[in-house]
Amino acid sequence: MMKQAMVLVLVSLAAGACAVEHRTVVVSDDPCTSYGFTASSADYARCQQRVADQRRYGRMTVGYSESQIVANSQAACVSYGIPRGTAHYDRCVQNEVAARRPA
Repeated sequence: MMKQAMVLVLVSLAAGACAVEHRTVVVSDDPCTSYGFTASSADYARCQQRVADQRRYGRMTVGYSESQIVANSQAACVSYGIPRGTAHYDRCVQNEVAARRPA
């Protein structure tokens, strides 16, 4: 009986020692954190999804004008939820323009 009790105690302790750890890893060049979104927030997730969608379109063709690239970049930043007239918005537009310019 004593052996069974000891085994039960040891099993209980071993089971209690198990823990689950959740980590959020943010890449240093992650655009959404640089635009002021907090990782793991709903706004951050929306920004990440929209950035991915925009990047799928790829670079613009050579004949695409600079004003069109800027306008598309501004529209993308607004769709990410970044308020116009902020430093985050300006950084976003710069990043988006660079991503859209023909290589």
